[in-house]
Amino acid sequence: MRKITVLLCLLLLSHIAGAQIANTKVLKGAWKEVGRSRSGKKIPVTDTLFFEVVSSNLCIWGKSSPAAPRLHLKQIGTTLMMGPNEFDILEQQDGRMLLAADEGLEIEMQRYSNKKPAPVRNTNNLKFKPAPAVKMGTVPDKIEPFVGVWKCYKRTSAKPIENEQKYRLLRLVEVEEKDDVITAKIYGFEDPIGQPSWIVQDYSKGILFTSGKDERPFKVINCQANELIIENEGIVYYMNKMQP
Repeated sequence: MRKITVLLCLLLLSHIAGAQIANTKVLKGAWKEVGRSRSGKKIPVTDTLFFEVVSSNLCIWGKSSPAAPRLHLKQIGTTLMMGPNEFDILEQQDGRMLLAADEGLEIEMQRYSNKKPAPVRNTNNLKFKPAPAVKMGTVPDKIEPFVGVWKCYKRTSAKPIENEQKYRLLRLVEVEEKDDVITAKIYGFEDPIGQPSWIVQDYSKGILFTSGKDERPFKVINCQANELIIENEGIVYYMNKMQP
């Protein structure tokens, strides 16, 4: 009975270890060698190994280019075969892989991007054009006309938006009337639904006074049946009313 139990445990451990090794679909992407060793001792790398798993049965050997050879890719258990090259997968994580080759050689691989970076746009010659002042439109005396969900479709600014200011950009204004009580929520660009950054505490003289991450007064420039325009910190937000 004890022998059977031990055998079952060994089979279970083998199954768990095997489950940690990914198949070729999960290995898809480009890999490069970052180190090699034998018997725990590091070996200098003079011919860095590169390969890219293109599909479940095809890989590119070497840095990706039209001249790099395309090889048949196959995996049986922990054995990875790329053309005539054969390795045993010792470990595999999302961005790291440890391979065993002949004569006790171990090769550590890491994911990397072999795609050419997109050209950086030269902004030195671009001049910022401040938006013209927005003419005042209909500004309600009460908050009732704001009821609805308003989504920002355009914004303009009087000066360039600083990087540290971008997290404060608005995405949505949600004004709800329920049981004669009106609640108004204002969502930042990165806020998930149900977690607004600002709550309107008062509306007076065309200003939405809010609290939350901080206190921000939003000036109402226009509020009509299908458009809401508000301004704060030099940025004007144009919003359309979403259909319920």
